[in-house]
Amino acid sequence: RRTAANTAETSVVLLVPQRNFLFLGLTDGKICGWETDKFATPPRTKDSPTRVLTDHKGGIRSLVFVEDLWQGVLFSGSADRSIKMWDLSEPHLSITCVHSLYGHGGTILALEYGSHMLLSSSSDGTLCIWKDQSPTKLLRFPVYSVRQKIVPEVKTGLQNARQPKDTWFLSLAIREGEVPSIFAGDSEGYIHIYKPDSLAEGDLYMLVWKRQIHSLGILKILTIPMESFLITLSFDQKFKTMDSMSGQVAFEDANPCGVVFGGCAWDEQCQDAVVADEKGNVGFYNVYTETCVSWKNVIEEPITQIHYETAARRLLLLSPHCLRVYDVVRSIKFTDLTGHEGPVVAVTSKQTPQGGILFTAAMDNTIRLWDAETLESIKVLKEKKHEVTAMVYLPQSNVIITGHENSELKMWSVDCPVEANLRTVSGQSAHSNTISALTSALVYFNTGDQGSPRRSIMGQDETSSWEMLVAGSYDCQISFWKVTVTSDGSAMANFERVFVAHDEEDDEVLAVAYSSAAESVFTGGNAGIIRQWAVGANKKLKAELIGHEEAVTCFAVDANFLFSGSEDFTVRIWETSQGYQLKSVQVHNIAVQDVLVIPESGLAVTCGFDGRVIVWDPQIGRRDVREVKSFEQPEELRTLAYLESTKTLLVGCESGRIITFPLPASAFEEGPPPSASPEASQQEDGTVDGGVSGSGEPSSSLIHTEPSAEAQVFSAPPKAVPAR
Repeated sequence: RRTAANTAETSVVLLVPQRNFLFLGLTDGKICGWETDKFATPPRTKDSPTRVLTDHKGGIRSLVFVEDLWQGVLFSGSADRSIKMWDLSEPHLSITCVHSLYGHGGTILALEYGSHMLLSSSSDGTLCIWKDQSPTKLLRFPVYSVRQKIVPEVKTGLQNARQPKDTWFLSLAIREGEVPSIFAGDSEGYIHIYKPDSLAEGDLYMLVWKRQIHSLGILKILTIPMESFLITLSFDQKFKTMDSMSGQVAFEDANPCGVVFGGCAWDEQCQDAVVADEKGNVGFYNVYTETCVSWKNVIEEPITQIHYETAARRLLLLSPHCLRVYDVVRSIKFTDLTGHEGPVVAVTSKQTPQGGILFTAAMDNTIRLWDAETLESIKVLKEKKHEVTAMVYLPQSNVIITGHENSELKMWSVDCPVEANLRTVSGQSAHSNTISALTSALVYFNTGDQGSPRRSIMGQDETSSWEMLVAGSYDCQISFWKVTVTSDGSAMANFERVFVAHDEEDDEVLAVAYSSAAESVFTGGNAGIIRQWAVGANKKLKAELIGHEEAVTCFAVDANFLFSGSEDFTVRIWETSQGYQLKSVQVHNIAVQDVLVIPESGLAVTCGFDGRVIVWDPQIGRRDVREVKSFEQPEELRTLAYLESTKTLLVGCESGRIITFPLPASAFEEGPPPSASPEASQQEDGTVDGGVSGSGEPSSSLIHTEPSAEAQVFSAPPKAVPAR
C-alpha cells in the first residue's frame, strides 16, 4: 500500500514491469515513482527512495509506457495541456523529461501508443495523431509533431446538438495490424473507428463508421489481443463487449450496485475481463460464457483505475488516496479464517472420531477453537490480562498451554471454562521474562529400562504415560513440567525443573523442540547456536550444533532429523543421533519464521514475512533440494500447521488472518527412501549425484543448498561441538 503525499489525490497508475517501476500520477501535477519487484511490491529498504517528477503544472490524467521506443519512454498527459516524454532507459539512475509536446487547447484526457504513432485526446474536443516527422529519424529522441487533428462528427440539422468543441473523446485505443484501427469513445456514448485511407506512409486516418454503444460518455475502451471485440465502460453504469468489425454489442451487464465502473483490465491466461467500480467492488467476467465468475467488495472507497499484471497475477486497485496491490489466486480453494485481530502465534489441531478441531492463538489475547471440516468458529477463550505469545495443545490431557508476555504459563481446559496458572513448588512463576516457545511430548516410563523417558508407543499402557511440557523464555531459561491426568479426569501440571540454557545474557531462547529419537530437547536463540539437552538429567548439555550465522527462530523434527530455521534466511538439516549438519537450504530471501515436516511424505514447508509458503523436498542424501509447490499472499506469514484429515496447510499471519492451502497430490507421492549418510549420494563410479539427470541436463526446480565442506568431499561426518 502506498498513499499519496499531502492533500493531492491519485489520478492514474502505471506499472512498468520491464523496468521494475511503479508510477502514480497525482492531481497536483506530480508523478511519483517507486522501484518494485516483479510482484509490484516496493522493497523494504531505505535505499530506494520515492522518485518525484515535477515538470507538469496540472493534474496528471494519463500515463503510457513504450518499451521499444528509444530504450523505453514514458508519455504523460496533464491538465496543463501538455504531453511530456520521459527517458526510462535507466530509471534507477535518473528519469529526465526529454521533450514537451504542445498541440491541445485543453486538458489531456487520454493517451495511447501503437503502430508508430501517439494518440492524444483533449477537452478541446480534438484527437491528435502525433508522428515522428523528422527527415533523418536518427536522433535518439526525435521531436514529435501533430500529423492530423480529428474532431467528433456531429449530425447536422439536429436542434440543441452540441458543437464539436463540446463533444470530447474521453477514451482511445489502437488495434495494431496490417491496417491499424483507431477506436475513440466520445462524451455522447459513440464509438468512432478510424482507418488509414491507404497503406502509404503518412496517409491520413478517415472515419470508417461510428455507432452509439452507450447512452452516456464512454470512459474506457479496451482492445483484446488476438480477439475481434472491444470492452467498453460508460457513465451509464454499464459494461459491454462489442464486435469491432460489425459494431454489434455481444454482451452487456449493468452494475448491480448502481454505480459507475471505474476501470477494467484483461486476464490473458484465464480469458476474463476484470472490472471495478465506485463502491470498491471487483468483478471477474467470462465474456465467452457471458457470466460473472466472481464479484466481491474489496474496499470501501471508489476504485478509479485498475491494472492487472498477468505474469505476477497481481491486481492493482487505485483509489483517490491509496494504491492497493492484491494477489489473484486461481485453482486454489484457499479459505480465510477470520476472527483474530492480532498476530497469530500458534496453530495446531486435534483429531477426534467425530472430526478435527483447530486451535489458534493470537496476540489479541484470544484462543479460538474451529471445526476442521467446516472451518467455523466453535469457541473463544479470552485472556483478560497478559498478551498471549505462545501456545501448545496436549492431546492426552486435552488441555491447551499458553505462554504470556509477563512470563506466565497458563493451562486451559478444552471441555469446560477452567483455567489455571502453572507455578513452581514455591508458588512463583518459573520464568522472569516473556515465554517465547512451547513444545510437548508424550512419554512413558519403561520399567525395564530403568525409567528412562521414551515416546509413547501404540499398545503401551497409557496409565504409565504422561506428557512433558517444555517452555523457553527470553530469560534464557527452559522449564520442564509433567502433565498428568488424575483419576477424576482432570489435568494436573507439576513443576519438574528450570535452568539456564543459554549463558549469554542476550541469547534469548526463541525456539524449542523435542526429539524422541535423540531423547533430547533442542533450544535455539539469538546467538545462532543450537543446544541439545538430555531429557532425563537435571542439566546435561549433550552437544552444540553450530552453523547458523543469525538467530535460530524455529524447529521441526522428523525422526533422526532436525530442521532449524533462522534469520540468516536458511534452513539447516541436522542428523541428531551423531550431531552433524547434512545441508543448508535457502528458499527465502528473508528470515524463516516457521518450518514443519509433512509426516506422510517427509516434505518440508517453510514460511516468512515475504508472504511465501514453500513446499520442498529435502532429498536427504543429495546435495540439492526440489521445490514442489509455492503459495503467495500479500501477508507477513508467522506460523505453520498441517491438518492431516484434509491434507491442508494452515498459515497464521501477522494481520490475524489464518489461511488454508490444500496441498497438491505430488506432496504425497512416495519418493526414494531418505538416507542420512553422505555416502548415499555417491554413484557406483565414485562421482557425486549433484542434481543432474541422466541426460546430462540440470534437473528442474532446484533450490540453492550449501552442504558443509566435509559433506562435499564425503569425509567423516562433522561432529557436534562437545558439551562444556
